[in-house]
Amino acid sequence: LCSINDNFTALGRPITEAVSLSNPANVEYQVVRTTLLPGLLKTLQHNKSMSFTGGFKLFEISDVVLPDKEHVVTETVVGAKNARRVCATYAGPTSGFEIIHGLVDRIMTLCEVAPEEEYVSSSGNKTNKLVHCKEGWFYTIRELKQGASDYAGTYFPGRAAEILLTSPNGGERVVIGTFGILHPEVLANFDINYPTSAVELDLEALL
Repeated sequence: LCSINDNFTALGRPITEAVSLSNPANVEYQVVRTTLLPGLLKTLQHNKSMSFTGGFKLFEISDVVLPDKEHVVTETVVGAKNARRVCATYAGPTSGFEIIHGLVDRIMTLCEVAPEEEYVSSSGNKTNKLVHCKEGWFYTIRELKQGASDYAGTYFPGRAAEILLTSPNGGERVVIGTFGILHPEVLANFDINYPTSAVELDLEALL
């Protein structure tokens, strides 16, 4: 549970539909979280006394709850579903964008998803091609442009990307996550004093 402000406004995102509590105990427990990122940013906030000289890394693998009107059984049953996500942040003297980018590639390698040829050519990283990958599963990234997604406001303009997956299940590219350098206003909202990069993606889509 978290506040509407932490889940949406503080991240630079528009307030969209979420599972909400009809009588929350306080403002911190208004909705069921739709993203893991606020929890990690609050952990960074509460650990400002730690040394960030060598970089401060955090991650979480857990569920978020998303509205799901397609599978409502009765009017008394809340239309919602759990979704397993992985989220990670890096904060330090530098933004650590390349570290988070490398983590994205590592997650895909461990899930046996191959990079598309064009992505390999542009990144120059051929390591992924040396391991076994599932047939018909591919991923690539593309720039996350401002205004193109509800998530764009979370990141610094021009320093964020979407993760796209092609699988035998759908056949077409689908966005399964985003990563990039967090916007200075987002960092200020969580009282974080160091440049920070983050990634959040849907693990269930990779299984």
